[in-house]
Amino acid sequence: MWSLQYDNTAYSFDHVAVTSVGIGGKVYRVDDTPNPRSDGIAFGQDFADPGDIELELVLTFQTVRNLGVQRAMLKEAAESFLLAWDAPALRSTPGALGDLIIPAVGLFEGRPRRAEWDWSTFGLGYLIGKATFIRAFPETYVLDGSESPWHDVEVGIVAPVGRSGWVFPLVFPIQNLEPDVRSTWFEVAGDTDASCIVSVYGPLQAGAEVEIASGFKLVTKRDLAYDEVAVADARPGRMTLTVNGEPSNFIAPTSTRLAELKLTPGPHQVSLRGISPQGTARARIEWRDTKAGI
Repeated sequence: MWSLQYDNTAYSFDHVAVTSVGIGGKVYRVDDTPNPRSDGIAFGQDFADPGDIELELVLTFQTVRNLGVQRAMLKEAAESFLLAWDAPALRSTPGALGDLIIPAVGLFEGRPRRAEWDWSTFGLGYLIGKATFIRAFPETYVLDGSESPWHDVEVGIVAPVGRSGWVFPLVFPIQNLEPDVRSTWFEVAGDTDASCIVSVYGPLQAGAEVEIASGFKLVTKRDLAYDEVAVADARPGRMTLTVNGEPSNFIAPTSTRLAELKLTPGPHQVSLRGISPQGTARARIEWRDTKAGI
């Protein structure tokens, strides 16, 4: 089902039929420069901006026999669509994005803009309209028929075990504990890398590792209390590190770069290593299966 989702809003295109969908191709920003005093061009870096999504719409309540009721319903539904598409909560928040779900095609991130209805046909019992959705990134997220395009996997940790003796030289503060490891297998679909969100839940001592075998490794450089959650959000346009929602660079220099916290399509094993005396620490990875084209 067609849907526009953002913040706490989830608008379904109940009586709004989409008669045409136009998805623009990529537009490139380039650093090309003419070769000085010679023929040709010196190519620089190219950056791809996604094309806009243009929708043509029809709104109708033809099954309603009473003309007065029909017109009232048309007016209410048209205004409801315009309000959802105007998205005041979304456009007033810098960096905020919405999701446009196109059935059988995919999910797109961006912002709804420029919606209008042609009221010349109002007296005939229907409206024709247009709406534009501005894509933020070239990626398309896969829809697999479930209620949410999000996928997640969680891995726990077990309480550390005591060592069978002391290891010399002693390092202070002395702790007679051995870090333990737990692993979980999961599968990523799509046909291109999926940026992910990695959340680490305390209590957990500094130096803990969340590792994707043959993928990335996230290493913490600070302790996490029992009520603290450290989040590394590697999605395009976000790139944030937070602890309990506040900005905090909690990852060690030995970690994989934030922009490289991606999952390739296929099977993966995630492991959580570290010391959690209570054995209640855990890590969660969230992602949306991604495809390179439409």
